[in-house]
Amino acid sequence: MNSKNIFSGGFLILIGFLFLGKEFGWFNIDWHEISRLWPLLLIYLGLVAFIGKSSRSATVITIILLCIAIPIVIVRSCKDKVKTAFNDHDIHIDMDDDNDNNDNDDYQFKGTKQKLIESMNPLVKNAKFEFSGGAAEFIINGTSNDLVEADADLDFGNISLRKTGDSTNPNIIFALKGKKNNIHIGDNNHNKINLKLNPNVIWDMNFEFGAGKADFDLSEYKINKLSIKTGVTETDVKLGDKVDNLDVQVESGLTSIEFNIPESVGCRIDVDGGLNSKDFDGFIQKNGHWETPNFEKSAKKINISFDGGLQELKVKRY
Repeated sequence: MNSKNIFSGGFLILIGFLFLGKEFGWFNIDWHEISRLWPLLLIYLGLVAFIGKSSRSATVITIILLCIAIPIVIVRSCKDKVKTAFNDHDIHIDMDDDNDNNDNDDYQFKGTKQKLIESMNPLVKNAKFEFSGGAAEFIINGTSNDLVEADADLDFGNISLRKTGDSTNPNIIFALKGKKNNIHIGDNNHNKINLKLNPNVIWDMNFEFGAGKADFDLSEYKINKLSIKTGVTETDVKLGDKVDNLDVQVESGLTSIEFNIPESVGCRIDVDGGLNSKDFDGFIQKNGHWETPNFEKSAKKINISFDGGLQELKVKRY
């Protein structure tokens, strides 16, 4: 029996079972939780590529991975059904805090708001921004007179902003973190983070987040290097023409990424990975990569290097 047929059949059976359970109220489907299993797909593709699709070992591996994935999905879905039963009671269980006082502002069930600012030093010309986060909606839009400004509307977790390095060449580290062993039972939990940076600084930016949605308008910023590492996300990035050369590195798992770049800038795209879908409107394929017709003669250039698993990549002009 072909391993591809087993995997496809098992996948369809699993999806059908989940929708059937949802219709009859057996459990709730949390697609975010299910999407966290995407590494199993990469493991499967890697092992099958290594040993061959027609190998008997591939069939065994397929069955084993399905036996792992199906129980995990069912258990997590049933757990969500239990959570729903407590929604009307607004329950918050904290197993990691011995303090019985109700003064934990970061973990109030009804949600909290945070605003953090790293003030601007006029001597700063270059800076590095490191961003890491979990499940949330991340937005960068507009600019700030401060070095970095962060506003958060949180249903769970908290944000942190700290500075390392020297005063004239700082490293700004932003993070969204949860609290270990906290159980938040409720409906429509959602985190939304808004960030603004100073447009007069030349930035090296590193973004790393496992799941969620990101909408980054970076068109007003001077960026030397941009690195994006994602898991299961939907990411939109708008780049500008504030520097002569911008290097962009993207590493992703199961995701959809769209870049918008100015017509005035030449762009080259290098792709390495199992890309499912690509849309490079206005680009020509040349020597194993894609580039705009005016790339070599352009005074300003953007180089995008993409390395990922199964995803959709779009690069559009504006």
